Amino acid sequence: MKKLRFIWVPLLVLLSWFGWRWSDSLRSSQVDKSSVADLKGDAPTRIEHEPVKIFQQAFWASPTSEDIILHAERREWSGADGLEKWQWFWLLEPSPALLKRLRDDNAFGLFPAASAAAIRHAPDWFRFNDDEVSVLKSPQAKLQLIFSKNHRTLYATDTGLGFRPGAPESIKPTPQPTSVPRRLPTTPPPRPQP
Repeated sequence: MKKLRFIWVPLLVLLSWFGWRWSDSLRSSQVDKSSVADLKGDAPTRIEHEPVKIFQQAFWASPTSEDIILHAERREWSGADGLEKWQWFWLLEPSPALLKRLRDDNAFGLFPAASAAAIRHAPDWFRFNDDEVSVLKSPQAKLQLIFSKNHRTLYATDTGLGFRPGAPESIKPTPQPTSVPRRLPTTPPPRPQP
């Protein structure tokens, strides 16, 4: 009986460990991780991770040495006509100047909101507790600035459509000669025959 105990105890421990790992993987797969791989048919054609470039596109300014960029990601979907859709995500420790520009000066004309809107397909690092943040949102667009209440971090996201082809250029009518007398004749002068 003692020999069986030496076999069964390690076997039960091993099976418990496998069960725990399996249930943990199920739990993590049920959480909406929203990685780019989850986008399947709607996967972006380009993903940018260059923080300075993305910062300039997002905030229409260059970051200062006091702005600590923790994560940045810009996704683009392009087609035959060029850029069709874009989306970016930020996690940074803003400088006092950037915090003043975005929150106090409200450079983008945003409105306070009770909570952040649902964000589909956000990166894994774009997670925050709704009780610990204050949110500014755009009423017409999808721009959201999510400030931690301790003023240490800023989460930001926006999405929009790309460039659409404009209306076809209208065909301008060819001017027709008018029969109104002018200073110069409309036909060349006669040529004498030799």
